[in-house]
Amino acid sequence: MTCLAADPAHGQEGEPAHEDALERMTVTATALGTHAEDLPIPVSVMDGDELVLKSGTGSLGEVLAGEPGITGSYFGPVSSRPIIRGQAGPRVRILQDRIGALDVSAISPDHAVSIEPLFARRIEILRGPATLLYGGGAEGGVVNTVTNRVPVYDPLGLIEGAVELRTDSASGEEAGLAMLEGRVGSFNWHVEGVSRETDDVEINGPAERPGLHEDEEHAGEEEEVPEGIIPNSDSDSWSYSTGVAWTGDAGHLGVGYTRYRSRYGLPGESHGHEGEEGAEPEPEIFDGARIFMDQERWDFKSEWRPSSGAIEALRLDAGISDYTHREVEPSGETGTVFDDESTEARFEALHSLGEWNGVAGLQYLSREFSAVGEEAYLPLVETTKWGAFLLEERHFGKLTFSAGARLEQMEHDPASAAPAYDDTAFSGSAGFVRPFGGAVVSLNLNYTERHPAPEELYSEGPHLATGLYEIGDAGLGREKNRSVDLGIRGGEAWSWSVNLFYKDAGDYIYLAGTGEIEDELPVAEYRQADATFYGYEVEARVPLWHLEGGHELHALLWSDMTRGTLDGVSGNRNIPRMPVQRLAAGLEWATVAWSAAVEAVYHDDQQHTADFESETSAYTLVNADFVYSLDFGRARTLLFVRGKNLLDVDGRRSVSFLKDSAPIPGRSLEAGVRVGF
Repeated sequence: MTCLAADPAHGQEGEPAHEDALERMTVTATALGTHAEDLPIPVSVMDGDELVLKSGTGSLGEVLAGEPGITGSYFGPVSSRPIIRGQAGPRVRILQDRIGALDVSAISPDHAVSIEPLFARRIEILRGPATLLYGGGAEGGVVNTVTNRVPVYDPLGLIEGAVELRTDSASGEEAGLAMLEGRVGSFNWHVEGVSRETDDVEINGPAERPGLHEDEEHAGEEEEVPEGIIPNSDSDSWSYSTGVAWTGDAGHLGVGYTRYRSRYGLPGESHGHEGEEGAEPEPEIFDGARIFMDQERWDFKSEWRPSSGAIEALRLDAGISDYTHREVEPSGETGTVFDDESTEARFEALHSLGEWNGVAGLQYLSREFSAVGEEAYLPLVETTKWGAFLLEERHFGKLTFSAGARLEQMEHDPASAAPAYDDTAFSGSAGFVRPFGGAVVSLNLNYTERHPAPEELYSEGPHLATGLYEIGDAGLGREKNRSVDLGIRGGEAWSWSVNLFYKDAGDYIYLAGTGEIEDELPVAEYRQADATFYGYEVEARVPLWHLEGGHELHALLWSDMTRGTLDGVSGNRNIPRMPVQRLAAGLEWATVAWSAAVEAVYHDDQQHTADFESETSAYTLVNADFVYSLDFGRARTLLFVRGKNLLDVDGRRSVSFLKDSAPIPGRSLEAGVRVGF
């Protein structure tokens, strides 16, 4: 619901831009630098004022939760990971400048993504398989956060920067950002920092779903159910980064360093453990279990562009991360420590051979993950991944054809009696894009294979964040997915798009309840079965009124739906925690200086639940926003106000493990100011 777009390289806000301008933007996550309108899979870009407006949460999942085809896992407002077309966890790759987030957010829904949205210059979302470039972990889609932490994008002047302050009434958020970057000779430099603090989130009514304990043994007992807030949902985080890069006509070479620290509560019941033996107590006593997260990360980027020949560019990028988080009990003692040391590197050769343009590359990942303490339901696992890929593109008149393949070797070596996993996966795709009159039709065919993740293979024990006793299966094999994505989009007087998708998933890995109890927790097992997914995303932007001077009124309409079922199993065939169908309608009034919008999004009820999973009721979210900009030379001041959940509804996400104990935030008013110069 925003009108102003940012320059993709520099993040500078510009003149009013419509949706068709966004679609012409180059998408860096494709490696070839392909324009969004030429891609055979649905792609959307969030940047400029829209990104500023929606970055009022430290969670990447919540920033994107209102995009068609995307929702957030919502383990409270801080820990929410994007879910694309019902695919979650290891099936969605979260990238920072095309290198993985290098955290443990895919392992458990209570683990936050270690990417601060306020640092983002642009967020690119690829719906559907992107396994050719990023491996089986991208089988559901890719979210790429574009930053300038390694400052390879030249500043517009010798020095530029931005300062931002924002607050939110429902969470009590107080957040601030400061950024400076510039150029000295052939060298760019960059520094930035963010601080963010929130209180317990305010809601309308009790945190627990009414009737939650009716079937339990203590149903007749008096229980104190918190009302008006989500207990233990507060947070305190800060992050800073600095980088330097040489840039020139022949390419660039740079390095960046980032430190990220976050302290946040885990909504729901506290863990209740006595803590790890020998652990030193913290100086505070907390209302519930908390996570203390720390990450240090180094990023390296390089590119060489030869002056002639078939090779257009050679790129070598890498990220090195040292990640730790402690799960601290209410007593202040550390219950479990999660450590993750990861290195990821990508080499790409962009080339042009006659009529063909393409990229060939290698990808490497080394990871050592360990969990020690009361909730160590996973052993130490060393993971090594090698991938080789090739993607080619050619124009045949008006038709754009692309095809590619990837081989990926994965090894998981656990420090337990369980057997190691060592296998090779193959993926291939073919895509077609062609204009027909005023519309563009795209078709993408995929065969993808995904290796099982360590948690799916080796889990064994109580996972108190999900409230389950999880059991992995070291005998799990590769998933084998066949999918088709059909899209049509167009618009001159008005813009619209329709995307239909279908996936036949062989040996799909899922977490299923068994009905048994272990350590006072329900038992859930990782299993494999064939599955079917299908759905759609529909969007339209219709002009209603246009006046001289840039005054425009538009209607905004969109809807999405994903359905997933298991094949060849007896009894309940529903896949757990699937998103609901959504219908949205809104109005947007825009001028050169300001824009205002209102949107209503209907979330259907979810009755297609798996065994031992609760249903969710329908609700309607109403949001509104106002953005005003003031320009003084190169300096630009942006004032914004956003009202969220204006009807103060009790909404619960069908995809969330906390759907019964943590509804979405209640009515809130968010306001802020951003000054760029």
